[in-house]
Amino acid sequence: MRLREKVAIVAGAGWGGIGAASAYRFAQEGAKVVINALPGEDRLFETEREIRSLGGEVVAIPGDISQSTTWEALVQAALQSFGKLDILMNNAAQAYIRPVIEISEEEWNRALAVSLTGPWLGAKHCIPAMIESGGGSIVFTSTVNSLITNPGFGVYSSSKAGLNGLTRSLAMEYGRQGIRCNAIAPGLIVGARQAAAMQADALEDTINRDLYPVGRYGKPEDIAQVALFLASDEAAFVT
Repeated sequence: MRLREKVAIVAGAGWGGIGAASAYRFAQEGAKVVINALPGEDRLFETEREIRSLGGEVVAIPGDISQSTTWEALVQAALQSFGKLDILMNNAAQAYIRPVIEISEEEWNRALAVSLTGPWLGAKHCIPAMIESGGGSIVFTSTVNSLITNPGFGVYSSSKAGLNGLTRSLAMEYGRQGIRCNAIAPGLIVGARQAAAMQADALEDTINRDLYPVGRYGKPEDIAQVALFLASDEAAFVT
């Protein structure tokens, strides 16, 4: 098993997307996982049940990752339940898809709080525990829109471009202490939440599919496989 005896925190694991798929995949490969989503995300506890059904060890902690108290609870859960922390994966994000000047100040601040401040707080609280455990891997979910953008994606692109900068900084500053940090920048990933909307607009669905050389959208499991590699010791030279 590629993550045997590893302990992971996976934030943003609540609605059947990349985070949930990654937590499940980590558990399949032997990791003990602490999973998180916003309070009220019932899918978080479904993910917890699914992981337990395969014999995995898991703790679910609802909370808002833009708040330090949530990260304190997640790290505490990892240390108290499993004794250490090796992996942080943050998949949580907030997007408002409208032209930039139509975004309210409240929405702008919320997007940055979840998509940029949240990962920063995660690193701030998790890295000391990882160093204590002898090192670790941080995996952030960024987006292709952090590199090239589309109309309406201004706030999302801005927050994720900032996340890319944070990723590089963490990799440089903590590499000598055994911490690797990487970001995955997916294109369109269709999980349970997006599938119905895509099917409802057949023309847009066809146009979007044609943009991808493989002729299909990404699936959460596609990205979970990449996250698994980056979290594992197989990626020891990747940061």
